[in-house]
Amino acid sequence: MSITILGFALGILSALFFGLYMVPQKLVKIDNSTFLLSMGFGVLFTSLLAYGLALALGLAHYHHQLVPKLYGVICGTVWGLGTLSFAASIGRIGMTLATPIKNTTGILGTLVGLIIFHEWQTTNPWLGVGGSLLIVVSAILISATNDKNAPRRHSAIGVIYALLAACCYASYLVPMKLAVKMVGYWEFTPWMALGILLTTTLAVVLRADGRRDFVSYPWRVYGLSMLGGASWTIALITMSASMNMIDLSVAWALAQLNTIPAVFLGSLVFHEIHFATHRRLIYLGLLAATIGTFLLGWAKQYQR
Repeated sequence: MSITILGFALGILSALFFGLYMVPQKLVKIDNSTFLLSMGFGVLFTSLLAYGLALALGLAHYHHQLVPKLYGVICGTVWGLGTLSFAASIGRIGMTLATPIKNTTGILGTLVGLIIFHEWQTTNPWLGVGGSLLIVVSAILISATNDKNAPRRHSAIGVIYALLAACCYASYLVPMKLAVKMVGYWEFTPWMALGILLTTTLAVVLRADGRRDFVSYPWRVYGLSMLGGASWTIALITMSASMNMIDLSVAWALAQLNTIPAVFLGSLVFHEIHFATHRRLIYLGLLAATIGTFLLGWAKQYQR
């Protein structure tokens, strides 16, 4: 299997796990900050376990540099702010609509890779941007399937939260890329988990009755929330590995395909939209995502 094919497979796998990690919140129905703090413990535990296994298998080595560790904490802090916004958006406009809006960060991430990291030298920029744009178009088409009969209270605030999440997710790409280049994704991930815990702990402490609410749920709630953290950790590691193989500009765009599992879960499991009513838009969105993925593949093949 070529490096490019493996990189694409890992990128698509990351999209699947990114599409799944918020599902536990829909199942346990707890406040955003409590869910994300519990999820943060899941991220830390899973990332430390993965790092320990990588060290034992010789896939990773410990580095003494302080800068990449600080980059990791910064990335986790910014990601935590973005995810608090994303979770708040889901609570107001639903996962089916919030996810595509948040995924507009895809085109910005592609431009970051092409311009800041000079990936235009290894990835055809026109095909790369075209593929990323089509994935964004896919997100916009699918976002139009939000049920018009559903309650619209706070919908504008929900959209603003989703856009804020998109900005936060795009902004941590640069320090993440630099840190992974210095110490590798196995060692980077636990430090990012620490930043997530710092942000979410602060969110719980500052929220009225946050500390009391955090200890008021049954253990099943914390277990499911930590499972969401495990899903996110797998997504981050596979996306980081994909970035090393096929560049940030392509891997980041592929990760935004998490719209697809999110939409099917929102439709079939949580009944946020009527699939039969909106199947035309969903099929058009899936077609745009498929063509966009093909163009991203062509963007890499074009240079070979």
